[in-house]
Amino acid sequence: MNMSLFEGEDILADQIIESAQAVPFMNDKRLIIVKNSGFFTAKRKKDAELIYSFLDDIPAFTCLIFVEDNIDKKNKLYKKFDKMKFAVEFELPKEQELLVWIGRKFKKNNKDIDQRTSLYLVRTVGRSMVDLENEINKLISYKEDNNIITIEDIDKVCIKSLESHIFDLLKAMGYKKTDEALKIYSNLINNKEHPIKILSMITRQIRLILQVKYLSEQGFNAKKISESIKEPFFVVNDCLKQAQLFTLDKLKEGINDCLETDIASKTGKMDPNLAVEIFLVEFSK
Repeated sequence: MNMSLFEGEDILADQIIESAQAVPFMNDKRLIIVKNSGFFTAKRKKDAELIYSFLDDIPAFTCLIFVEDNIDKKNKLYKKFDKMKFAVEFELPKEQELLVWIGRKFKKNNKDIDQRTSLYLVRTVGRSMVDLENEINKLISYKEDNNIITIEDIDKVCIKSLESHIFDLLKAMGYKKTDEALKIYSNLINNKEHPIKILSMITRQIRLILQVKYLSEQGFNAKKISESIKEPFFVVNDCLKQAQLFTLDKLKEGINDCLETDIASKTGKMDPNLAVEIFLVEFSK
């Protein structure tokens, strides 16, 4: 009763202020959570100014929390939060930190996993610690009578992330295995993934491979590429392997084709499912 949640860039500062000024009902505090408002970027300057001024008069009973994926640290409102010591940055753990955390989770339950297998687990499940913990618990239950976790165990028990399926999809297209690529895509559709979301992930992966291939040909090693594009080392290594399957021109063509497919899908020129299927067939040639 004393919590309000606002989300999206259509939020108005006046709405937040009005809610924050409402006296809590049968409690001492009122909680306002605002997600991805855009107030901490240049495009919402007017609303950001209203919030900036309101912070000086915010009621003592109100707890106001902003959760933002994108911020500009030069933004006036962000600087105010930072100066008040109320700005906290939550970063994804670095690759090595994640592997240590995985090892610790298994060790706590008397299970052993080597670094190569831990990397494979991350590659399969993704970097979400929530998803990883769920799959770790499944592996621990599965290996009740054995303390060694293997790659085969991960393949048998764990649910692959969308990113992992997209990696396999691009690999199939790189080897010109059209039937395999279409089978992976069909399974994703059957699992209720939207064609536009799949296309978006394919586009991102092709762009990553293009960046990695270009930098590699400029003489950058995997470590330098990882630092340059701010992607984990294991992601760069995966992209380096896939980069061998495509030329730079083919990757550039792929990104353009993704854009055209996206436009055709969103403007109603083609059914999204069919449009993505055609793209997969063409890109696999």
